[in-house]
Amino acid sequence: MPELEHLYHLLAVNEYGTLSAAAEALHISQPSLSRSMQKLEAEFGTSLFERTKNKASLNEAGRLAVTEAKRVTDAAEEMTARMAAYVRSQHTILVGSCAPAPMWLLTPVLGQLYPEMTISAEMKMPEVLLDGLRNGTYQVIVTDGPIQEDGILCREYVTEQLFISLPSAHPLAKKKGLYLADLAGQTMLLYSELGVWQKLSDEKMQDIHFIVQTQREAFTDLINASVLPNFTTNLTQMHSAVLDRVDVPILDPEATITFYLCVRKEKKKLLEALGYHS
Repeated sequence: MPELEHLYHLLAVNEYGTLSAAAEALHISQPSLSRSMQKLEAEFGTSLFERTKNKASLNEAGRLAVTEAKRVTDAAEEMTARMAAYVRSQHTILVGSCAPAPMWLLTPVLGQLYPEMTISAEMKMPEVLLDGLRNGTYQVIVTDGPIQEDGILCREYVTEQLFISLPSAHPLAKKKGLYLADLAGQTMLLYSELGVWQKLSDEKMQDIHFIVQTQREAFTDLINASVLPNFTTNLTQMHSAVLDRVDVPILDPEATITFYLCVRKEKKKLLEALGYHS
């Protein structure tokens, strides 16, 4: 059985084209790389290279070996990732969410349910979250729609409604509701980490001038010190309140998102526990 290290060496030779370039990229000497290739040839019982006086290039057997080496190393890396996810899952619950507010809502609940575990959370796009749930990276994910797939359980979690937060003296503060088109020309504060809400910003807010903040604490401080409008939601309003401001609902249908909790079937008890406590 060839050693993984030798297979990675072969892949480097294929990628960089020559033994010398591959050895430089691998930070090993060319004689060491040559010996590695010789060991592979002995293992396979055939030559992998067409050798001339000044050059060695992969022959047909070598090209086949590269294909198989890629398959084996990919499998080895997947195995390592799965084992790392398993080990992590024994003492950590990693939450993946496609939006910030449901993540903020969920992590304290998990901390109460599982005080012996470390609760971590990160925000990714739904397709990344689904891959992570499949391979065990995440124990629970929050998506903007149910996942219809064997082996995965989902339930409706929470609905988030977008509002614009306005100083009480602002001309739009007396409105019962606003469309995003009504905000054209406004200058507003915006937090950069939006998750799936970013699509709404990109598609329907091109005529709004945003002052973007990348740090959550600085964003909150700026809201309290500023008269500029900002977006808020029914979920973020639960965590912070700003005096002398009026929250006006955004009426565009895209301004309301229903989020779902999803787990693998073997984590059904986790979903049931969250269902009870949330």
